[in-house]
Amino acid sequence: MTNKHVYRPRSSWFYFGFIAAVELSVIIAFAVAGKTQDVILSLINSIAADVLCYILLVRPKLVYSDEGILIVNPLRSFDIGWEVANEFDTRFSFKVETDKGTFGAWAATAPGRMSTRHMHESDYRGTGLGSRKVISPSDNPRAESGVALILALKRKSEAVAAGTAGNYLTKSFNWVGLALCILCTATLIYNFLH
Repeated sequence: MTNKHVYRPRSSWFYFGFIAAVELSVIIAFAVAGKTQDVILSLINSIAADVLCYILLVRPKLVYSDEGILIVNPLRSFDIGWEVANEFDTRFSFKVETDKGTFGAWAATAPGRMSTRHMHESDYRGTGLGSRKVISPSDNPRAESGVALILALKRKSEAVAAGTAGNYLTKSFNWVGLALCILCTATLIYNFLH
């Protein structure tokens, strides 16, 4: 992959940081109170919760390159060449439609229907969306799915014009992430019940 651009919503890092700050404050409170056993349990639970939050919130991303787009979800990844990508859809989340299926991205979710009240025609200037017949709220450049769509349209047109667009579709599964999710969930449930 050449000329990579990683897209990940900033809100995912914010949520992860907020959860870590709350966990740290709980651990400090137990330490100040002198409850060593509770500090150890809170530390174990915090590590398990942080791993789950990282896999579910921070790991999802979109990687744009000259050859194609890489969609990284918590447990699945799809590497799609620009020539294979037939269409892009933003209903519910950013999706790449190919002949072999439709692949959605956790990193670029679409807003609800109430966001139509906040859109204006000037929001679409310079985005390349003016040629679309119907512009839905999920195409809004202020939404995660809208940003992902604009970047995909721009990078695909540049790659096709430069002749660097790839013709491939690769799927992979994150077995380590699945094992960590099961282990962390079991740890949290076990510590909650005891």
